[in-house]
Amino acid sequence: MATRILLEQEQHERFRKSLWLTGLVACFFIILLLRLFYIQVVQAEVNIRLSKENQMRLVILKAPRGRIFDRNGEVLARNRPSYSISVLPYQIKDDTLLVENLLKIRDAGGNAVFDSAQLEKDLTAARYRRFDLTRIKEDVSLDVVSIIEEHSMQLPGIVVRTEARREYPLGPVTFHVLGYMSEIPEEQFDSLKEIGYHYGDVIGKAGLEKQYEGDFRGTDGREYIEVNAYGKSLGLIEHMPRSDPLPGSDIYTTLDARLQAVADSAFPDSLKGAVVAIDPRNGETLVMFSSPSVDPNIFSMSASLRSKSWAEVALDPNQPLNNRATTGEYPPGSTFKPMSALAGLASGLVAPKSYMPVPCRGAYRFGSRVAHCWYSKGHGRLAVRGAIQKSCNIYFYQLGLKVGDKTINKYAEMFGMGKPTGIDLPVERSGWLSGEEAYNKRFAKRGWKWTRGIVLDLAIGQQQVLTPLQLAVMIGGMGNGEAVYRPFLNKEARNREGIVLEQRQPEVLHELEIDTATVRVIRLALEDVIKPGGTGGRARVDGIPVGGKTGSAENPHGEKTHGLFVCCAPVDNPVIAVAAVVENAGHGGTVAAPIAGAILRYYFNNTDEGVDLVNHYLERRKRS
Repeated sequence: MATRILLEQEQHERFRKSLWLTGLVACFFIILLLRLFYIQVVQAEVNIRLSKENQMRLVILKAPRGRIFDRNGEVLARNRPSYSISVLPYQIKDDTLLVENLLKIRDAGGNAVFDSAQLEKDLTAARYRRFDLTRIKEDVSLDVVSIIEEHSMQLPGIVVRTEARREYPLGPVTFHVLGYMSEIPEEQFDSLKEIGYHYGDVIGKAGLEKQYEGDFRGTDGREYIEVNAYGKSLGLIEHMPRSDPLPGSDIYTTLDARLQAVADSAFPDSLKGAVVAIDPRNGETLVMFSSPSVDPNIFSMSASLRSKSWAEVALDPNQPLNNRATTGEYPPGSTFKPMSALAGLASGLVAPKSYMPVPCRGAYRFGSRVAHCWYSKGHGRLAVRGAIQKSCNIYFYQLGLKVGDKTINKYAEMFGMGKPTGIDLPVERSGWLSGEEAYNKRFAKRGWKWTRGIVLDLAIGQQQVLTPLQLAVMIGGMGNGEAVYRPFLNKEARNREGIVLEQRQPEVLHELEIDTATVRVIRLALEDVIKPGGTGGRARVDGIPVGGKTGSAENPHGEKTHGLFVCCAPVDNPVIAVAAVVENAGHGGTVAAPIAGAILRYYFNNTDEGVDLVNHYLERRKRS
C-alpha cells in the first residue's frame, strides 16, 4: 500500500514538472512568434528598407529653382552649383572613429574643414533621423570633395551631394522685394514633408521668394543607385524606376533693375526710409527699395559665416529686415494736402478760385487753440492751387473744417488708403485713416475722444499713417484721374524654354468718379509745386511736366521730421509715379525730392519709353 502511494506521488511530481517544462517551452515559442511577428510585420517596412539600402540608395534629384528676372530680362536671382557633405546615420559603424577621420581633413590652405564641437552636435541631431541625409558641411571646395571621395572607405555614412545655392547679383539693392532662402526649421519639416519637401531643403522666407514658393520650387526627381557596405556609389540601378526633376517656373517681374540701382545710389547713406515707383496706367511696380538693407547672399553662405552675419542683422536696432515700402507706416504730412483739396473740390464744398475766410498770417485760432503755419510770416490770401504750391497750413485748416473728416476719408479710401493695396508680397500693412469713428475706436483705452479741432491736423496729414506704397498709388491716381490700379510685381511666369505659362493682367482697384475739372486743377497745382516758387524743384526733369508734393511729417521718435515727396510724370498723363520717405531727415523738398528726381531723370533720359516721351513733349512745346 505504501509503495503504491509512493509511486502515485512520483507520477504526480513527474506530471507537474512536465507541465512546467511544457509551459516554459510554450512561453519560449510564444515569445519567439511575437518577436517574429514584430520583425516581419510591425517592423517589416523598416527592415526591408535596411536590407535594400545595404545595396541601393534612393537619391533625390533636386529640381532647379526658378529664376527671377526684371522687366528687361536682367537676372535678379539665379542658382549656382555647390557641394555639401551629408551623413546617413544608419550606415555609421563607429561614431568615434568617424569623427576622428573627419577631423583629419584639411582644405587647400591647411585648415581643418570640420569643427569638433559642431560636428558632434550635427551628428547627435542626425541620429534622430537615421534614414535621412543630414547636411554637416555646406558649400565646400572641390579639393575637399576629392579628399572625401578618396577616403570613402574610412568614412562610412558620409555622402557628397551637389546642390544649387541661391545667388542675388544686385545684393542689398533688391533684398526686400525678392526676399531670401533658408533651410526648413526642424519644427516645420513634418508638415512640409507631406507636400514633397525633404529634410535639409531650403524654402523662401520673405518677399517674392516666399510669395511664389510653389512656382519656384518645381518637382524633385528620384533615382536609385547601388552602394557598397561603406555607402560608396557603384552606379545607377537601371531596372529601378527613375523620374527626372521638373524645374520651377522663371518669374519675370515688373521691376526695372536700373531704376532700382538708381534708387539705391540716390538714397542718403545711413538714413532709413523707402522709395516706391509704379506705373499708374496698370499698377506695375518699377521700383521698391527700403533702407537699410541686407545682402541676401549671406543666407547662401556656409553655416558658420551665415550665423555670424545673421547675428549682426538680427541685433541691428535699425531693423534692416523690415521692408519699409510696404510695412513702414508714416504720417503723410503735406503730401496729403492734395487729397484734402481733391475731396473739397470733388464734393463741391470748395471752389477752385475761392478763398478761405481767414487769410494766412502765420497762425490760425480755433477755440482756445492756436495752430501755426510752417511759414511764420504768412502766405496771405490763397486759392487752392496757391495753397498746394505754397503748402499753406492755414488754408487747409479751414478746408478741413469746411469739408469734414468723413468726406476727406471717402476720397482717400477711393485712392487706396487705409487698407492693404493687395500687392503680391507676403506682408503688407494697411495704414490708418483717422476720423471720428476710427479715432474713438483706436484710442478708447486711453479715454481720448474725437473733437472737431482734430480735423485741422487730419487735413494737413498729421493724423493718419500711410505706407510709401500707398502714397505712390495715391499720387499716381491723381495724375491718372480715371482709375487706381492694384500694384503688382509678378508680370509673367515662363518655363525654361521661355514659353509663357501665366501672365498677370492689370486690375483696377478703384474707379475714380471725379470730374475732369477737379482732376485738372489738382494736376496744375501739383505741377506748380515743381515750378520755381514751389517746394519740389529738385525733382524737375527738363522737357517733362512733373507734378508733385513735398511733406514733413512730425516724428515722435526723433528731433527731425520725416521727409516725404510724391510725384508723377508727365503730370497730365503719367507713366511713372514715385513716393520717397526718409526718416528723421528734415524737409521733404530737401532730402526726398532729390531721390525721386534722380529716378525720374534716369527714367526719361535713359529708357526707351522715357526718351520718346521727352522728345514728344519737347516737340509739343516747340509747336505751342
